[in-house]
Amino acid sequence: MTPQCDRSADQEGPHAGTAPIVVEVDGTASGREAVAWATREAIRRGTTVRVLSPRDPGEVIADTQDASMIVVGSASFLAMSDLARGSTAMAVAVCADVPVIVVRPGPPHAEPGPSAGRVVVGTDGTGLSEAAVGFAFAEARERGCGVTVVHAVEREDQRPEGEEMLARLAAGRTDVRAVVAADLASHVLIEESAGARLVVVGSRGHGGLGGMLLGSVSQAVVHRAHCPVAVVRAPARVPGQERWTRGSRNA
Repeated sequence: MTPQCDRSADQEGPHAGTAPIVVEVDGTASGREAVAWATREAIRRGTTVRVLSPRDPGEVIADTQDASMIVVGSASFLAMSDLARGSTAMAVAVCADVPVIVVRPGPPHAEPGPSAGRVVVGTDGTGLSEAAVGFAFAEARERGCGVTVVHAVEREDQRPEGEEMLARLAAGRTDVRAVVAADLASHVLIEESAGARLVVVGSRGHGGLGGMLLGSVSQAVVHRAHCPVAVVRAPARVPGQERWTRGSRNA
């Protein structure tokens, strides 16, 4: 199936001539929000928007090999018991090689949180979250805003280690807010998402449709965040994978 249309943003800017942004249109409220977000982003980047009609996740991925990112809509605020059932947005987020932005209809009123106007990213301190952290800092730099980096620990006595890790990550960078919490990472990321420009989470999924699902943190954030969520897939093999798969609160 071919794309429905290809809309040129025709703008000059730091991203002029970059790869297109692909967005899927399905006629839902979240789909309309996704098109609006993709169009604004394309204008900012000086690139085009390629609009696709609804299709199988595998076809979406096949039609986005030259894309800089994929933008999809997702049903909002699903019950936790529904998260495992999956959706086109979730399947694409797991399998795509480029960042996937999941945009949902505007959530119920939420007061701006401490990371309002910032990019928020979660990290577990291993190689599996490096791609997400790198994407978050790049997006913040292009938007002229700061970054909030979130790391969750299981016990309060682990807080100093987490703080040291985030201090190393922030070294040499400006406007970095470090948040270490003895809580589930999903809870902290969702709280920090209120008023944020973007939340970035990692995916440990493989390239094929038979690959692993998103981690529980990424699934929860995709469905419950108060702002668009970028899902950035980690390389197939990176150092630190064992720590992730053993059940970190950041996984």
